[in-house]
Amino acid sequence: MAFGVVPAIKPRRFPVNQGWSTKQITLASVLLFGCVAALLSLRTLKHTALLDAHAAEIRHSGNPLAEREALVKRVAAWNINAEQNGLPLLRLEDEKVKQQEEEAEKEEEAKEQEQERREAQEEAKEKEQKQKDEAKEQEQERREAEEEAAEESQLGACDPPDPNPAYRMRPKEQLEAEYPEVADKLAKLSANNEIMLALANGVMICQNTTICWWNGGNILGSSLTIVEKVDIKNYVIGVMDDETERYLTAKGNTNWFRVKLPVPQIQEHSHPANRVSTMKYSLLQIFIQLGYNTLITDMDLVYLQNPFNHLHRDADIEVQTDGFDETAYGRLGGVNDPTMGWGGGGLYMTTFTTNVGCMWAKANARTFKLMVQVTEHLLNKGGWDQQIFNSYLMRPSHGTAFQSAYAHLRVLDIDLWVNSKIFFRSRRAKYIPGATSQAQLPVMIHMNYHPDKHKRMLCIMDRFYDNKVDACDNMPGGSEPGT
Repeated sequence: MAFGVVPAIKPRRFPVNQGWSTKQITLASVLLFGCVAALLSLRTLKHTALLDAHAAEIRHSGNPLAEREALVKRVAAWNINAEQNGLPLLRLEDEKVKQQEEEAEKEEEAKEQEQERREAQEEAKEKEQKQKDEAKEQEQERREAEEEAAEESQLGACDPPDPNPAYRMRPKEQLEAEYPEVADKLAKLSANNEIMLALANGVMICQNTTICWWNGGNILGSSLTIVEKVDIKNYVIGVMDDETERYLTAKGNTNWFRVKLPVPQIQEHSHPANRVSTMKYSLLQIFIQLGYNTLITDMDLVYLQNPFNHLHRDADIEVQTDGFDETAYGRLGGVNDPTMGWGGGGLYMTTFTTNVGCMWAKANARTFKLMVQVTEHLLNKGGWDQQIFNSYLMRPSHGTAFQSAYAHLRVLDIDLWVNSKIFFRSRRAKYIPGATSQAQLPVMIHMNYHPDKHKRMLCIMDRFYDNKVDACDNMPGGSEPGT
């Protein structure tokens, strides 16, 4: 609605002419007053029409506040002139103006809020897009860094290619073509270019009593529970026989592949457990050439924390030790030959062997050469794989008889990567009784020193998974009661 104006008529007195009669004067006054009133009304109506037209023009401009301000100014100007010339005064209809003003303010406020909302939406969209762009850049940088690290690691950092072709890594593409199932599994299951590898056959299920070792027990079944409890998703099991394949197929929702490498002729008639140990080095060669850092793990151990969160990754090989005192990390010893006099003394280093049942291997030329050396020895000469592995890992190059792979070694912390002799015997007071133990939570406990492996695995799982703190308290320190 347009703002309106109402004329306020101000009467004016006329002087009386004494020469006229009263009747004439009255009639003349009436006529004169009517003419003046008519003229004033026409002028007022004209001005009012102009004001209304001006108000309508402003209203169509979409700015009611400007309309109000313009009308006020026009009316004020009119009234000043009217005062001077005795013309009718105009006044705004205050209630309508007030209502119009409130509506205008609300409309203006709504417009401002809508503008703020749109600006906030635009800002949120820009922020979201910026975050997406940053995430893409970070992902691209991460991939480039991984590719660069993989290239460097496959070359062994700055190492020149080995002069012996047998120790040179083949291109990744060749391995992918030769072992498509394995390559596909690793691409899907690995995390940050890392994978946990375990090998299994009927020995680990122990349903066939003719091959069952370690006082029985389904170690494979417990191992599946362990990876689930600790939330290890980047694991894969290499299946060595039909029995294990049927078992895992029936289980469902497990990560495994069938190992299709031939068993070395020298191991064909050995116990199935020994075949597993021999095959791990051949598989590690494939995993390393495909570019995956691999945590090879036995199944007779219990992880209490995700092991990938506790690796240092500053060496080529990070491995658990069978040591249970300072010899785990190396201890200086000495000799004294009195017959030599002044030069009769000498020093040597004693270092306990490592345990390949829990070992992280970086994918590079040095670790590849080490695995080839161990595999060749086992194929041609046989032997206990762990003993052979340590002899190639720890011995220095000498003469032409032996050339080391120069793989850098880190021995894992014996208080975090615990073997069963430490837990049940040498440092028993630290862990048992469980109710009063103040020991830090281990990453894992390996039953490498005890034949009743599954029984001890179950007590560790009860104690740390189910909070049965005394579950292991009655286990003997050695392999027989009372030890």
